Amino acid sequence: MQVDFGKAFTYIFDDPKWFDKIIIPILFGLIPIVGWIVVIGYVMRVTRNVANRVDQPLPICNFGDDLALGFKYVVVMLLYGLIFIVIAWLIGMFAVLIQHDLSRVLAGFAIAVLVMFLIAYSIFLALFLPVVQANIAVKDNIAAGFNFKNIFGMLSKNITSWLLVIGGSILGGMIAPLGGIVFGIGALFTMMYSQLMVAHLQGQAYAVSQSAVEVIETVVETPAETRTEAPIEASSEEGPAETPPDAPSEPPDVEA
Repeated sequence: MQVDFGKAFTYIFDDPKWFDKIIIPILFGLIPIVGWIVVIGYVMRVTRNVANRVDQPLPICNFGDDLALGFKYVVVMLLYGLIFIVIAWLIGMFAVLIQHDLSRVLAGFAIAVLVMFLIAYSIFLALFLPVVQANIAVKDNIAAGFNFKNIFGMLSKNITSWLLVIGGSILGGMIAPLGGIVFGIGALFTMMYSQLMVAHLQGQAYAVSQSAVEVIETVVETPAETRTEAPIEASSEEGPAETPPDAPSEPPDVEA
């Protein structure tokens, strides 16, 4: 199985009820913060459905479920973002030290190292977070965002598929503002469209990254696996074993 890049652009319109399904999360997206989290959760459910190979992956928006799922990803994303806060604090601290002549060279070197690390970490997250988001979407728990063995395993197995997701994200970022040409309101649809397009690519990449042994959501047994051997019964062709006739009992001894 390979990632079908073109399918991500057209699958939405394969659903005859596509407009009724996406208009609700679009309206929720007009609510600050809470509505945005609902949209994140809705998009992640699309990723889950694609990963589980659902024929029509567009779900019906459910405020509670989508809010809960989106909140899990937001929590994980904030925890990964703490590193940015720590690095920014360290850069500020060394910026103060650079004002002193004695520590100017050391502080300048430290700032340069931290800035390079910050750039490298940003590039790393750009590739890492789509896998994290897909893993949380499918497994529906916060711990999935920190299952590094599983996440790095998916990246190592199919790095090309996840690079396609990054490419789709860049392309989606260019598509999203195009709707603003239509009186501004069209941007709401193109933004949702671009997110759903990336979500489909994430679901495909996740499905491709699974090994043949690992099964998503359900386990399907083959007839060979369910076949059991009938218990071997003891042959009853032979009749019951004959018992020897009872020996005649001896008369008891009688004392004179």
